[in-house]
Amino acid sequence: MNQEAQWTVEILVDAPLKRVWEVAEDITLIPQYHPEVDKVDLIAGQAKRSLGTKYQCNILEGRRAGSCVEEVVACEPERMLATRMVSDTWGIDRMLTGFRVEATVSRRTETSTILKFQAFYEPVGLKNRVLNALVLRRALRRRSLAVMNGIKRVAEENSDGKRLTNNTLYCPKGQ
Repeated sequence: MNQEAQWTVEILVDAPLKRVWEVAEDITLIPQYHPEVDKVDLIAGQAKRSLGTKYQCNILEGRRAGSCVEEVVACEPERMLATRMVSDTWGIDRMLTGFRVEATVSRRTETSTILKFQAFYEPVGLKNRVLNALVLRRALRRRSLAVMNGIKRVAEENSDGKRLTNNTLYCPKGQ
């Protein structure tokens, strides 16, 4: 993609790449790691992310109650996933066009993985360009970091729900 990323977030996950990928590709796990999503509707019933897969994330209560539909637009197993926001009930799709997040995983060691998110979009109009520069970019980056820390937590848990490590929750790098 030639477009420059609006923001980048990178963390270290103390789990093998294969485990981090399993968590990231399983749509049914989103409510376990996303701090706001309560429920995911599988459009066409597919539970794993792959090219063309669509799903709806639902926030059922609170001031952010609503939903968004996302579609997987690129997928290279155990390397990269890209999703785009198809629609939402908050109006983000009218403020930011082409909203897309690219998630990559790379092996650091046999037991640790680097997870990286990059967001690509264009603010619509002068008002949204200013809002993006002052607030939106940082807020979306912070929200993505919370999601990544959730993925880290789930990936680092063993099958009985106990953490495999006692390391800190995040190691942010980037903007």
